[in-house]
Amino acid sequence: MKFFLRMSLLLVISTAVFAGKGDIEQTENIISPDNEPYLNAVFGFSPFLGILGIEYQNKNHAFGIGLPGMLSYKYYAKPYQDTKFWGVFVGGYSAEDVNRSVDGINYSDIKSRFIGAGIGYRWQWSSGWNTSVSLSLEYVTSDYSNPGTSQETTKSGAIPFPGVNVGYKF
Repeated sequence: MKFFLRMSLLLVISTAVFAGKGDIEQTENIISPDNEPYLNAVFGFSPFLGILGIEYQNKNHAFGIGLPGMLSYKYYAKPYQDTKFWGVFVGGYSAEDVNRSVDGINYSDIKSRFIGAGIGYRWQWSSGWNTSVSLSLEYVTSDYSNPGTSQETTKSGAIPFPGVNVGYKF
C-alpha cells in the first residue's frame, strides 16, 4: 500500500510540474484533428496495452488491444496535444511449463485474469511519436496447477501497476 501511495504521489507531482506548463503555453494542436481517427502503435510496459499493442483513437476516446491478451478504454482530456488520460482495462493470459513456486509448492501451469483502472499523461509530438507514463490499480486472480500431480491453488489480490511506453500515431 505504501508503494501505491508513493507512486500515486509521484505521478500527481510530476503531472502538476510538467503537464501544467504545457497546458498554459500550448494553445494550438500538435497533431491535426483532420486526420481522425488515429491508430497508435505502442511498445513498452503499459497496464492498458501490455508490452505491445495498438490503440484506435477517435476524438477523446481510445480503444486498445494488446499483448498479453488485453482490452482497454482510455479517455484523453486533450486528444490532439500533450494530455492527461484515465482508463480501464481487462485481460488475461495463460502459460504452461513455467515452474513457478507458490507457498513452497512448484506449479507448472498458470492462468491469470485481471481488471484495473488507472491514470496517466501522454506527451505527443507533431512527428506522430508519443510517450506515456501511467499508474493503475489492478485486481489479479491467478490459478496455479500441476496436471501431473493434480495440485491446484488460486491467489488473488490488488496490485499497483506503473507503466511507461512509446508509441507512434498514424
